[in-house]
Amino acid sequence: MRRDFYFFAGGFIAGIVLSIYLYRKQKKLLKKISSLEEKAKEISKRRVKETIDEIAKLLRKLTSSSKGVPLDEKEHILKKVEEKIKKLEKII
Repeated sequence: MRRDFYFFAGGFIAGIVLSIYLYRKQKKLLKKISSLEEKAKEISKRRVKETIDEIAKLLRKLTSSSKGVPLDEKEHILKKVEEKIKKLEKII
């Protein structure tokens, strides 16, 4: 009985810690997206700017519409978003 309680408590605490980590990571990514959008406003080439705006909107949508998604999938989505942000930073 106690053993089950300890497993439950450990899992519960691990879930809370993972949720907090993913929430902070998501906020950090949203800040990066915002800064990239600001840099994109300064770019004079229209086509590049439109492409960056489209990608930024897609990334913002992916990070903000993750309610009801399992934590594993959410972490995978955030990793993909990080990769796309790095590509955008290289372009800019």
